[in-house]
This record gives sequence, C-alpha cells and structure tokens, in this order.
Amino acid sequence: MKRLFAVILTGALAGGCTSAMESGPRLSADGPPLRGIGYATISIQPGSTAQQKQLMAIRASRLAAMRELAERIHGLQVESNTSIGEGRVYSDNLRASVAGIVRNARVVSITPVRNALYETILEVDVAEVNALRSSSRPLWQ
Repeated sequence: MKRLFAVILTGALAGGCTSAMESGPRLSADGPPLRGIGYATISIQPGSTAQQKQLMAIRASRLAAMRELAERIHGLQVESNTSIGEGRVYSDNLRASVAGIVRNARVVSITPVRNALYETILEVDVAEVNALRSSSRPLWQ
C-alpha cells in the first residue's frame, strides 16, 4: 500500500512539473521585449593575435546572452545533492542546465568594456517568446 501511494504521488508531482515547464507563464503582448546580456573576457580567449581574441570574446558574449534568453524563456533545470552524516555535511553538489530554442533574437549592442571584455545585449519580442513556450518544451524532459 505504501509503495502504491509513493508511485501515485511521484507520478502526480512529475506530471504537474511537466505541464508547468512546457508552457510557462504567458507574457503580456504589449510588454517590453525580453533581454539577455552576456559578457566575455578578451584576454582568456584562444587566438594568436589580439584581433582573434576580440572576435572570440564577441562570439562568447553573444552565446552567453543567448543562454540567458534561453533561461528566461524555457527555465533552468537545477539538480542538487547534499550528503549529511552524523549531523555534518559531507558533500554539497549543485548543477544547472538549460536547453531550448531561441529564435529571432536581435542584437541590441556589442560593446567593449574597458578594453577587458565584451558585453552583448540581445532581445526577443514577447510574441516570439509566447510562441516558443507554446510550441516547444525543455530538452531535458
């Protein structure tokens, strides 16, 4: 009986999470576009010349901004595991991942910041976000 109850409870909880993740809250059609901002340091980029490192930093900052948009559109899956024994924490692990599609993101700006890094700002219209949320679901499901 306890096992049956555990199976039913697990199924109900998993089912509720799935439907919430698939659609996400609808945003007001007249709301401002969603923005994603990404940063990347120039000096740590691969490349044999300063220009190559700058281009790689621009590319990395754009991808970081895309990731932020994907997190805002599709959500972030967080996994946590803490091991405790004898009243003491032995290990505490945290992992986060995002998976989803970002379409029609516009580049608002790509700006060097103090010659040390690049900042990229992207935005997506709310109508596009609502369409993405209704037509796709996170890839981790």
